[in-house]
Amino acid sequence: MKLPLVCFVVCAVLVFGFRIALQYGRTRDHGLRLGKQGASRPGQAATAMQAVALVGVLVLTVLDTLGLLPWQLDLGPIGTAAGVAVCAVATAITMISQYQMGDAWRIGVDASEKNALVTQGMFSLSRNPIYAGMLLLGIGFVILVPHILTALCAVLSYKGFDLQVREVEEPYLRRVHGEAFDAYCRRVGRYFPRLHGS
Repeated sequence: MKLPLVCFVVCAVLVFGFRIALQYGRTRDHGLRLGKQGASRPGQAATAMQAVALVGVLVLTVLDTLGLLPWQLDLGPIGTAAGVAVCAVATAITMISQYQMGDAWRIGVDASEKNALVTQGMFSLSRNPIYAGMLLLGIGFVILVPHILTALCAVLSYKGFDLQVREVEEPYLRRVHGEAFDAYCRRVGRYFPRLHGS
């Protein structure tokens, strides 16, 4: 098994499998709410875009492993090492952010729930550090499997989670937390830290 595929499996297990298992072990609730937001068109579109991107990267990584991916750039060992390093940092950012969300961690939104507004730790630097980590993870896989289709999957993933954030999660948080969320938005950037005074 080639390193990019190993990296994909390890990242998927840590970011999704491990977190879901940990959440269920702590709360007897797996945290999955994608079915609850199914009536929302933006929510459906965001989920579909992210799913297509994830499956796309998996397929491309498998084709790369089998030597069946044509028109691929060869970045050599340095490219592979850089891709693994970026994926490792991205996975760490994502997992730390998931941990800091505690029992409020969810995949998807259930409008009937009222979860805590998490603003500490990684969330004091980014309102969506998990998605920032996922964006970085996408960049890591573009380096690991350097192909135009991998880049398109990374862009599709970004568009999907950005739609989720803007059209599903932020309206929910604004409705539930009101001015506290608006004040948080003024202090902290959507994905990346704001420069002092900006």
